[in-house]
Amino acid sequence: MRSGVFRWHEAARVSDETYVERIARAEPRFGDILYSREGTYFGIAAEMPENMRVCLGQRMVLIRPNPKQVNFRFLRLWLNSPVLSRHLHGFRDGTVAERLNMPTIRGLPVPILPRDEQDGIADLLGSLDDKIELNRQMNETLEAMAQAIFRDWFVDFGPTRRKLNGATDPVEITGGLVQDAERARALADLFSAKLGDGGLPEGWNIGRVEDVLELAYGKSLPKGDRREGQIPVYGSGGVGGFHDQALAQGPSVIVGRKGTVGSLYWEDGGFFPIDTVFFVRSEYPMTYCYYLLQTLGLEHMNTDAAVPGLNRNNAYRLVVSKPADALVSEFGKLSELLRSKISLNEQESRTLAATRDLLLPKLMSGEVCLPEAEEMLEAAQ
Repeated sequence: MRSGVFRWHEAARVSDETYVERIARAEPRFGDILYSREGTYFGIAAEMPENMRVCLGQRMVLIRPNPKQVNFRFLRLWLNSPVLSRHLHGFRDGTVAERLNMPTIRGLPVPILPRDEQDGIADLLGSLDDKIELNRQMNETLEAMAQAIFRDWFVDFGPTRRKLNGATDPVEITGGLVQDAERARALADLFSAKLGDGGLPEGWNIGRVEDVLELAYGKSLPKGDRREGQIPVYGSGGVGGFHDQALAQGPSVIVGRKGTVGSLYWEDGGFFPIDTVFFVRSEYPMTYCYYLLQTLGLEHMNTDAAVPGLNRNNAYRLVVSKPADALVSEFGKLSELLRSKISLNEQESRTLAATRDLLLPKLMSGEVCLPEAEEMLEAAQ
């Protein structure tokens, strides 16, 4: 729910018996709001999906809007708005974990506009959320494509194995990745038709992570020392704030060192990695380093029982295959195209979210009317 959308495919599952027990007081249904009251993403609302059974966890609250008074999508937009987020800041009562208590949630202010205005705002700004969610889904697909290519080429040795199985068509050898015969032939020729004694394609070598990339240390940056800016500050849990100065320039990969061990984050622009993370430097394509790191199981390399930690020397000693530079270069070109599309979608989503958050309070206050907002959005597209 961290993006304000219920991602049902990422949710845990429970038995029918547990479900029946948990819904004794109220069964979530379409039109309800799922609201997170505790944890990293507290104060985030998502709409209950249609035709689905959902069992709320202990950190969740079910909000059932009165349909005669409020459009449920309008309410969800309001609950996720920066305006209400600022309001909630003064009600955090958790010392270990951020938490909203039930009296606070019941007392949250909700602007009640005429129902037709609510419906119009929900339709207009909800369409922006729909586009943001579509971009997220597209990016998931693009990311999965890049991961699949890396695994086929460098983990499963798919093109070599297809040659061993008798494939001669370059399109088939490359797994249908490239349909242009000439381009497919150029790629297919980069793969050996034999496996060596070590199980690697002939001509490949065995190396270690330290031969491919450097894990550079981040730098301490206490919250009190951060200045207002647009540079993301990365910890092992991801972006934890912003600063006005970058410590490193992307593209790069941020690797969790303390806390969330082995977490991986891609960053295109300037960023500030703090001392709980490493960041990657390499002469290889950064996309190659990123997808290689995903295959190494860094998240299981905790070396400190008290405070989870990733030892850099242990990571450096991990064995990796070393294909020909020309093949790595070709992967870099293909994967960089996919990542550029991901980046464009993310930029568009940030713009859409900023537009939504700007328009919502103006529409509620009457500063901007719906027809004006619609014209603004049409002009921006």
